[in-house]
Amino acid sequence: MKSRLGIFGGMFDPVHQGHIQAARFAMETLGLDALKMIPCNVPNHKDSLSASAMHRMAMLEMALRDEPLITPDDCEIRRGGISYAVDTVRAFAAAGCWQHRIFIMGMDAFNGLLCWHDWQGFLESCHILVLGRSGQLVDELVAEELDLERRQVTEPHELFEQSVGKVHLARLFDVELSSTQVRSLLGGDGGVSGLLNPSVLNYIEEHSLYGCRAPEQ
Repeated sequence: MKSRLGIFGGMFDPVHQGHIQAARFAMETLGLDALKMIPCNVPNHKDSLSASAMHRMAMLEMALRDEPLITPDDCEIRRGGISYAVDTVRAFAAAGCWQHRIFIMGMDAFNGLLCWHDWQGFLESCHILVLGRSGQLVDELVAEELDLERRQVTEPHELFEQSVGKVHLARLFDVELSSTQVRSLLGGDGGVSGLLNPSVLNYIEEHSLYGCRAPEQ
């Protein structure tokens, strides 16, 4: 049995360098043996997807081509329907291949956890690494409902003293970049140099995604 698996779910619409930096940070901070980036099939919230599952998976594969320990996984796409994180972490738990499963999310997602499908079951199936941006705080209601005082650990390695249910707030990660911002730049006149993997940008232009077209020759 391998030890530590990072699970990084999201829309990845599109995957950008902030996502990759977050994945690398999680790998290093937690000493993960592997990390899977998992694009959802249909999100369980009001936000709609701009690109199809096929396109988002293709872009993720391109972005991770040079990341041997960080791999794309289409399990939620193959499962179909609305994607629930609890189903994903339970599937990895049932497979019995990983002693510890750590779900990586941003502070915004963590503060919305009470709206997640079966969030209690989710918490009892994995640990959570929260990547908090500068100035972001945990919502008081979330902290109370999750009993965060009991669940939170100060140091990353303390997650692995128990099998599931612990939370580490990583304050050292501070990358302010969202897919919404990237889509806005792609659809307008803003530059995206450095924000996207070059292969991903070429793919977006080739398929005219997000209102972006290849520059005329």
